[in-house]
Amino acid sequence: MNNNPEASCERKDTASLMRRALDLMPDGVLIIGSNRDVLYMNEAFETLWRVPRSVVEQGDRAMLAHVLEQLDDPGAFMNLVDRLYGSTEPSEDQLNFKDGRLFNRRSVALLENGGGFSRIWIFSDITEAWSARVDALTGLMNRRAYAQELPEFMASVTDESTKAFALLDVDNFKEYNDRYGHAKGDSVLERIGDLLRATLKRSSDRAYRIGGEEFAVATCHRDCTSAASFYEGLLTSIRSAKIEHAGNPPYGCITVSMGLGLFEGAREPAQIFSEVDRALYRAKRQGRNRTERVLLPAAH
Repeated sequence: MNNNPEASCERKDTASLMRRALDLMPDGVLIIGSNRDVLYMNEAFETLWRVPRSVVEQGDRAMLAHVLEQLDDPGAFMNLVDRLYGSTEPSEDQLNFKDGRLFNRRSVALLENGGGFSRIWIFSDITEAWSARVDALTGLMNRRAYAQELPEFMASVTDESTKAFALLDVDNFKEYNDRYGHAKGDSVLERIGDLLRATLKRSSDRAYRIGGEEFAVATCHRDCTSAASFYEGLLTSIRSAKIEHAGNPPYGCITVSMGLGLFEGAREPAQIFSEVDRALYRAKRQGRNRTERVLLPAAH
């Protein structure tokens, strides 16, 4: 046992300084003990989560209920919490709110004196920053997000063996705008955005609007066969929407052409883009409303 009064005072001073620092943080901070009771929360946490003082006074259960009722997917929120307690694993994810807000959530485990683990959770409101990455018309990620995320996708190592990168271009879209008007053209792009979001269900799937009528999609798959099937289904979903387009013979409806690259491992984005872009233009030359696939050899 350390009976040094000076050391004891230093520890108290350090703890007081840390608490003041947490109190002043703009991010919401919540510390949960190994018994899953609230040990600390700062004012920013109450503000971000819009927790009234009356709810705080009712205790931990009331605060948890208040938090959960704001979320799009409270089940997923609690699944992560349940999985992490007793674990030393750090975490980071995003939380979608019913009112459209978006939070980044991070956590790390803290070893307690008794041997259990507390956990510190940090919440940041990233709604405005995220909005700057979203295409207002289609709701997909925009070119800014594409430029930031594509290198990460190309360099990533995944559990699934096949990566897929596709470029999609709406066929004869200028003719559509000339015939039906730009407002109708915007409606077509919005509808394609809806169809892409409906098809890309996994959190790791990414779709971007990178030009006027051009889109990019990045996904991972078990093998080349499942990847090719997935993208053919995506093309079929757009064709099956049967959006009238008299200026796109012989189909008479909105269609898209696609270049699709399939590869394994980490690759250079510029090389993949170049190969897939050439495949897209082959699809255009060979009649549109089709996919031209390119299997990219392993990197050396």
